[in-house]
Amino acid sequence: MSSQNLVTDPHAYTSKDLLLLTQLLHGESLIQPEEVVNADLSDIGKQWFEHKSTQLSRGIKEFPLSKAPSGPQVLKLYENMLEENEKCSTTTDLANNYYFKRVAELETRLSQDKDRFKHLLE
Repeated sequence: MSSQNLVTDPHAYTSKDLLLLTQLLHGESLIQPEEVVNADLSDIGKQWFEHKSTQLSRGIKEFPLSKAPSGPQVLKLYENMLEENEKCSTTTDLANNYYFKRVAELETRLSQDKDRFKHLLE
């Protein structure tokens, strides 16, 4: 996979990282796709890359980028996220989608940790 494709492929990121990106877009009131298309997304890419959560992901090799994505790369990633999540038509929809995916991941992890703990006590 080329580095350009990696940057814009939602599968290259965790749901936690995609949730953060959608929250950053939402925080800038970029809700409708046409608002995202018409925005300068360079700062969003930089904020996303430099965020403490992303730094943690990079530290454990879960975040695939070594530099902040450009504005056009953020836009293409956003468009790919919408395309992949057909039920989503806005940034809010995407944020909710990734939020619930993240919650499900955390619930699964908690359940697994509980099971491991129970086995340790046996």
